[in-house]
Amino acid sequence: MYSPDKSNFKKYLTDFYTQIDAGKKLSDTAGVSVNTENIQNIVYLGMGGSAIAGDLLKDTLFKQLHVPMTVHRTYHAPAFANGNSLVVACSYSGNTEEVLSAVDDVADNGAQVLVISSGGALTKRASENGWPLITLPAGYPPRMALGFMFFALYHTLGRNNLLDDYQEDLSSLGTFVKDEICKHDATRHDGHILALELAKTLHHHIPVLYSSSPFLQTISRRWQNQLHENGKVLAFRNVLPEMNHNEIVGWEMELPCMDNLMAVFLENENPMPRIKMRITHTIEVIKKSGV
Repeated sequence: MYSPDKSNFKKYLTDFYTQIDAGKKLSDTAGVSVNTENIQNIVYLGMGGSAIAGDLLKDTLFKQLHVPMTVHRTYHAPAFANGNSLVVACSYSGNTEEVLSAVDDVADNGAQVLVISSGGALTKRASENGWPLITLPAGYPPRMALGFMFFALYHTLGRNNLLDDYQEDLSSLGTFVKDEICKHDATRHDGHILALELAKTLHHHIPVLYSSSPFLQTISRRWQNQLHENGKVLAFRNVLPEMNHNEIVGWEMELPCMDNLMAVFLENENPMPRIKMRITHTIEVIKKSGV
C-alpha cells in the first residue's frame, strides 16, 4: 500500500501524536507574553497547511475564546486589525508571499504580532520588528507540521488567558491519538482497516465532503486539501446546516456526471439532534440522485 510513498508521508502520519507534546514545548521555549488588556480580536494570517491550523483552532475553541478569531488567506490584513488586535502570522517556510504582504499591513499600526515559522523572510521580519516568534522544527512538508502549529498556538493563547478551560496537560489526548493511528496501520495488526477501505471506496470517484459547524466545519476542508495534495484528485466540500439552504438542491440534477460523485459525511459520534436530523435528510436526498 505504501510503495508510492516517496516522501515518507506514512512516517509523518504515524508520528503525528508526538507533535501534541512537541507543540507545548515550542510554546514553552518561546515564552510569548501578550498584553491582553486591549485585545478585542485575533487575526490569523496564513495559507495552505499553515492556515488550516488557525481554522481548526478557531473551531475547537468556539466556546472558549474570549475574543473573535478570524483566519485570512490573502495578501492583505483586514482593516479591523489594529492596536486592539493580536495578529498571528503563520508560514511554515517563512516565505509565503501572501503572509509577508499581509503582515506588512499591520507592521506600523500598533497591532501585537506573533510569528509562527521555521525560518525564512518572516522570521527575519520578526527579528527586525521585535515580534515574538514561535520557531517550528524544519524539514517537514507544511501540511504535515499541523500539530506543531496548532498546539503551540493553543498553549500560547491559554497561558495568556485568552480562552476558558485551558488544559495544559494533554498527555491523555496524545495517548488517544496514538491508539487511533495504530488502528489504521495495516502493518501493525490484521483485520478491518477503515482508512484502507475508505480509500478503496473513493477510488475512481470525486469525493464531496460534508461536516457540520461550528466545531467540525474545517474537518471537511482538511480532508479536501489532503486529497488534493496527497491524493492528486479533485474533491469538493461544504458544511451543514448551510448546505441545506442551497447546495442540497443541486443533488436533484439528473446528469451522467453524478455517477462520478461520492458523498462523505464527517461527524462525531453524538451530533446535536438537529444536525443529526439534517444529515439523515441530506443522505436521503443524495441517495435519490443515485449517488
